[in-house]
Amino acid sequence: MKKEKIRKAFRFAGAALAALLLLFFCLHPEYYQNGEGTGTLFTSPRTYFMAAASLGLMVLTLLPNTLSEKANRILGWAWCLAAPFAVYFSLLHLNAEKYSIDFWELNPIALTLTFCFLFLWEFLFLLITGSIKASVILLAVPVGALGIANCFVISFRGMAISAADLFSLGSAMSVASEYTYEIDWYLFSEIFCTFAICAISLKLRGFRLMKLPVRAAALAAWAIGAGSFFFLCCRTDFLEEHEIRSQGFTHQLRYKEYDMLFTTLCTCFYMAAEKPEGYSLERVQEIGEPYTEKAQTEEIETPHLIVIMNESLADYETIGKGLDLSEDAMPFLHSLKENTIKGTVYSSVFGANTPNSEYEFLTGNTMAFLPASSVGFHVFVRGELPSLASELKETGYTTLAMHPYRGYNYRRHIVYPQIGFDTYYTRDDFEDARYIRSYISDQSLAERIVEEYEKNLSSGKPLFCYNVSIQNHGGYSASNLTNLSMEIQVTTEEIQEKSQAQIFVNLIKKTDEMFRWLTEYFAEEEEPVAILMFGDHQPNLGDEVYDYLIGEEESCTPEELMEKYKVPFVLWTNYDIQEDTIEKTSLNYLYSQIAQRLNLPMTGYQSYLLELSQDIPVINTVGYWGADGNFYEREDETSPYYEQIQEYNILEYNDILGGKDRYLELFTLP
Repeated sequence: MKKEKIRKAFRFAGAALAALLLLFFCLHPEYYQNGEGTGTLFTSPRTYFMAAASLGLMVLTLLPNTLSEKANRILGWAWCLAAPFAVYFSLLHLNAEKYSIDFWELNPIALTLTFCFLFLWEFLFLLITGSIKASVILLAVPVGALGIANCFVISFRGMAISAADLFSLGSAMSVASEYTYEIDWYLFSEIFCTFAICAISLKLRGFRLMKLPVRAAALAAWAIGAGSFFFLCCRTDFLEEHEIRSQGFTHQLRYKEYDMLFTTLCTCFYMAAEKPEGYSLERVQEIGEPYTEKAQTEEIETPHLIVIMNESLADYETIGKGLDLSEDAMPFLHSLKENTIKGTVYSSVFGANTPNSEYEFLTGNTMAFLPASSVGFHVFVRGELPSLASELKETGYTTLAMHPYRGYNYRRHIVYPQIGFDTYYTRDDFEDARYIRSYISDQSLAERIVEEYEKNLSSGKPLFCYNVSIQNHGGYSASNLTNLSMEIQVTTEEIQEKSQAQIFVNLIKKTDEMFRWLTEYFAEEEEPVAILMFGDHQPNLGDEVYDYLIGEEESCTPEELMEKYKVPFVLWTNYDIQEDTIEKTSLNYLYSQIAQRLNLPMTGYQSYLLELSQDIPVINTVGYWGADGNFYEREDETSPYYEQIQEYNILEYNDILGGKDRYLELFTLP
């Protein structure tokens, strides 16, 4: 009797949920209106579909399952075979219109492998749980959740979810509350379809599937099938031979070829850095030996070096067509000339994955050779790694890192000591800091820099103070403008939705004011001080903004897409230096470029990078520019610089994965 009451309660709960989903649909006109915002609830085909589907689910959930054991068993196995297709097409509906996916034009091999993947997971759940309804639910809910989460992630940062994001889940969750979530018709339909699949599954009565010996044999068969799937995709060139690959960071551009699920799955197949062709320790030494003698350790300058990698710093007046602003958002930075070196530097990421910019700047290694959308701090720092911090520490600097946010994000609390920082201060170490929106302000960070500089003076050692700011982080919501005045307006008429852009440029104005304050303070100091500030990446301000600035991404060439990766940098000193403008470089070269001009310490690897930058001035995950002015993709074997690219790859591989065979003479100071 008690079990029957519980079953009835579940049936009524299911029916109530179906009714609530129908009500939710009716209360959102954007779900049933056409694209022009016209139409009524009773003239939309979606309304009749939702009404019929909801009523059908209510009836289904309320009625008890009175099928015979045989009929229930047949229906159960039929549903087991049909469910992966239901899960797949539900996800396809979510993405098809958004990413121009035509089912009939999808790569047939990718499609076949997608269904193999779904059946493999369903069968595994079936063997573990012994229940068809549980196995279907365990398949449907994670796939649906992945599709929904992916839509939000793309809208926030401009690039899709990849396997590497599993390592950054904690970091993502820490900032998730700063974004605004809107459920459109497609997201709602995915939620409804997932609920429907689960409701249908729950109507099945349980029955014994197979005896233990049979289940053990089935598990062995599953292991063979899963192993074959893995071997085919990860240990052979099958995918490459059929031109199936997932490279770069904007994976959603490949959805129309492989669909969302298989494209995401592909990112799992490329998580390890591939050993470059021709790699050997002898080859590493052959390439690097001429530069070990160029390591600069004598007659060097050791000014206090302050580096600010500024969150999302970008100059939108210079990106593509440029935004029209009511006033300059960076008046001080634009006015700087005396004792100043500035220019444009190219990042390897857009919208997110800040630590990859840190990784490139601090190590000189480029993300271009590493798995698409991987995070360098997660995968490629698993022990002591030579970096700018360890180099300057060896030279006699005090090495300090500061990031006024959560210390564990992207494993910084583990990585920073491994790459040579003596001390790491996080948000917990900032008392009485001022906030802009939900983040500690750049001004508070600057004041803490001054405090640490003054504290270090008594040591008699130069200070390397490396900072990652947080003020300008994404989540540009009009609902939270605490301590931010909206003085600057975006006046570009072609852009209708300007709120995110307007919030961003006013944040940049605060950064500009911070840098003025910082330089005014150090201009009065007798100790030599050099301050370098650069952006980690551009923020994602929405498709409409970028469609105006550079055009629709699908129609852009790789060279045109580089506009999404350029950020400004400025180097200012309180002593005399030769003013200069570097038209374009990339983050892996940036320290070498300024070290040459300021006579700072340089390892042989940094000397190598400086020389390489003469022939290949910019390299990132999109491709590279050659000195001939042409743009090349990373794998272009016809490029006149292909051999140099391969040599760089060999040296980088040795630095990251050389282990006991790492050529330390190249990567460290003598």
